[in-house]
Amino acid sequence: MNFEYYSQILNQNMRYIEEIESKKSELNKLKEQKKELKKKKEELNKIKKRLKETENKLKDLYETLCCQNEPALFFQYLKARVKDAEGFRNFWIKKYRKILSETYKNALIELEQKIIPKINAAYISILPKYSFAIQFKFKLAKPYISKDDREFYILDNPVKKEWVFKIPMVSPSTWKGNLRWIIRKIKRLTDEPFVSDDDQLIRLFGNEREEENTQQGCLIFYPTFFYNIGVEVINPHDRKVKAGKWPIFIEVVPEDTKGTFTLVYVPQFGEDPSEVKENAKQDLDKVVKAIKAMMFEYGFSAKKGSGYGIIKDELNSCQLIMNGISLSFDEIKSAKFEFFKERKDLIVKELKKD
Repeated sequence: MNFEYYSQILNQNMRYIEEIESKKSELNKLKEQKKELKKKKEELNKIKKRLKETENKLKDLYETLCCQNEPALFFQYLKARVKDAEGFRNFWIKKYRKILSETYKNALIELEQKIIPKINAAYISILPKYSFAIQFKFKLAKPYISKDDREFYILDNPVKKEWVFKIPMVSPSTWKGNLRWIIRKIKRLTDEPFVSDDDQLIRLFGNEREEENTQQGCLIFYPTFFYNIGVEVINPHDRKVKAGKWPIFIEVVPEDTKGTFTLVYVPQFGEDPSEVKENAKQDLDKVVKAIKAMMFEYGFSAKKGSGYGIIKDELNSCQLIMNGISLSFDEIKSAKFEFFKERKDLIVKELKKD
């Protein structure tokens, strides 16, 4: 009787017992899987640690090569032998752009003091009568692009730099070429090919060196130095497939970088004084208009058609001064370019007096 009773109870709950056995078996399997995963996790952590150590070692090696004088040499060697040449260049761009900027800033002050004159009454007084000078500090509204003479470089298009300190710069010849092009455009001399310069352009910029009787222009340009450097990336697209081919790294002077523009006009000797005065009046008017167009409309950079190389209308240390007139002008600490037009008009008005 007891046997039948227990058998009945057991049969009634057999499904629970079977489920327990099944879950126990499943639990044992899960525990085994957990052990395996734990081992794999430990291996994964070891791999992660080795990966981090290797990355740090690679950065140390990159930094060692970047500290050498010619990182371009190592980049080209890696490019020929190793796939990660771009990794070395990207490291150089990120880390040393900031270091170079600090170096430039320290050298810039000394360089400007030695090369660029401070335009004031004392400076203009030593120049011939009706000489004038324009100087102001500006801030880039768009990056500045140029082409350096140095061909062997880690980037595809290095910005032009001063030879000794390697500081980014706008050379006097670049200022001269841009301003001459702007004045020719204002005079509509660029509409037709092979149109020669008129008398005013020759007076301002001189004539072609190929001509027999060479003439130096009245305008003297000083270089502009920049304390900052950056990199822009463009990705040319294939016209057929409409997809990018490969990125091109262009070295630039970034937006908001400050610089100083300095121009001096010294009239030609041996002319009639009244003619020198009239020429100075006309030339001042044309130069101020051209500087405004160059700085705010056309730009003075490569790729100016894309808006590169224009400045913000937030100028500092502004000075426009002429020798030989009764007006005496002080430097204006902060102004818009309209200041130069207003001061130019005052000088022209003074020149019209007998």
